Amino acid sequence: MSDGLSSLVGGFELRNCVATGNATQIWEVTEQGGTAQFAMKLLLPKALKNSEEKSVLKHEFKVGAALEHPNMLRFHKIEITRDHGFFIMDYFRAPSLKAQISSNLPETQSRFKKMAEALCQAYSHMHDKGWLHRDIKPENILVNKAGEIRVIDFSLSSRISGALGNLLGGSKNIQGTRTYIPPEIILKKNPTIQSDIYSLGVTFYEIVTGSPPFAGLNPNDLLKRHLSEPPAPPSLANPNVAPDLDAVILKMLSKKPKDRYTDLKELMTAMRLLKCFKEDPFELHEKSTKEAKLNATMSVDKRLDSRADADRTAMGVAAPAKHQKSKPKTAAIGHLEPVKKSEKAGSGQQPIAMQGMMPQQPMMPQPMMPPMGYGMPQPMMPPMGYGMPQPMMPQQPMMPQQPMMPPMGYGMPPQQPMMPQQPMMPQQPMMPQQPMMPQPGYGMPQQMVPPGVMPQPANPQPVNPPVNPQPAEAQSGTAPAGADQAQPARKVLLPLERRSAPAPNLAPGAEADLDFMTELPDIL
Repeated sequence: MSDGLSSLVGGFELRNCVATGNATQIWEVTEQGGTAQFAMKLLLPKALKNSEEKSVLKHEFKVGAALEHPNMLRFHKIEITRDHGFFIMDYFRAPSLKAQISSNLPETQSRFKKMAEALCQAYSHMHDKGWLHRDIKPENILVNKAGEIRVIDFSLSSRISGALGNLLGGSKNIQGTRTYIPPEIILKKNPTIQSDIYSLGVTFYEIVTGSPPFAGLNPNDLLKRHLSEPPAPPSLANPNVAPDLDAVILKMLSKKPKDRYTDLKELMTAMRLLKCFKEDPFELHEKSTKEAKLNATMSVDKRLDSRADADRTAMGVAAPAKHQKSKPKTAAIGHLEPVKKSEKAGSGQQPIAMQGMMPQQPMMPQPMMPPMGYGMPQPMMPPMGYGMPQPMMPQQPMMPQQPMMPPMGYGMPPQQPMMPQQPMMPQQPMMPQQPMMPQPGYGMPQQMVPPGVMPQPANPQPVNPPVNPQPAEAQSGTAPAGADQAQPARKVLLPLERRSAPAPNLAPGAEADLDFMTELPDIL
């Protein structure tokens, strides 16, 4: 075994290590030669040499053996020798309440009222026997799947002080866990029944919201928050918490012990007819999960899979149509579509000779050549393919975007002879200063520009874009006289969103105590 432990201790066989602390371990054990399971709290070899640790083990067994309640473990045997130190108690196979809150909060909240009543009964039994627990927290409560609980860890338990003890003075030592410690213990006052009620209130708060009411930036800051910062209502963190439960928990967390419940019997009476949640937390969680799942199933963007399809079929909902992306139709180079016979030659419209030709590689514009017979009294011959059902050679494809506009001088149908033209006068030459624009549809999608006219950009930008007029008050930065000044709504902050707690109004010398309490160890 690890840590110098043998598999057989005091006539008990170690089976499984359940938990490990600084000085002790919890083991699942069986008696040698038997089958009954027990739990053993065993001192580690290093702690066995410490007399104080052995005293704590004896004290815990003394308290546990004096308690007999269904919600508490029974203690059977203690043995401390030179070789080992341990005591035997019932083995309750269940995780801690802290683990339940972290892993299954909705179901834990759904059983809250039953657990709260059982915890009040258990701690009330301790108080009736004259003991305070003094370390109430979710880690020291075991909960199984049926909602049954067991209170554990009595290492910090102490006797209830009478009125005389409270008058004589407070406690010299501060013991507890910072997150659940009552304010009066921080101020070194004697613990009372109300001290256990405060720690139980922090535990209730953590169950119904998922987190404790106070969180500090450092240990000292956390202690100051217990002293001076009022807790936020649980319904602020969980809107499903009923107002009546808000009032009960806030009363348990009162800074002054006299403002809390007198005892746990009074607390049980207040909670007996209490409505804890507006809706059952587990059913609300299931409802939210189903709605989220339905929204995801009905989403068109969700890809079809077997699970989503099965859910839709069960609900009688048709599956969403799968989005199909359109693909551009392409044709092999050289594949031509014949021109319809109904198209007349000379209609001035360029036939579509090539289908699906992509415009990634347009032909380079060529300088415009005068047509054949330009300026000569002979009939105009139409260019090849112009209005005729002849296939175009694939080397010079015509683009189908825009109809071909006839060049200057054509203007006459090709079947009629062209009228004689006057010879071009030398004083009216072609304008050389203007670059010849390529034919429309031939590599550049724009229209012919007549000579002497400057081309305009395709998308002209407005010279003076409109500007939204602003009132004079907005431009000057001043509000009109008599205008109401809107005040921002005050926001209630959750524990981790708040600033560092202000220094409480303490007695002289108490600030030094706060510095000392930063060394307060957490109890495992």
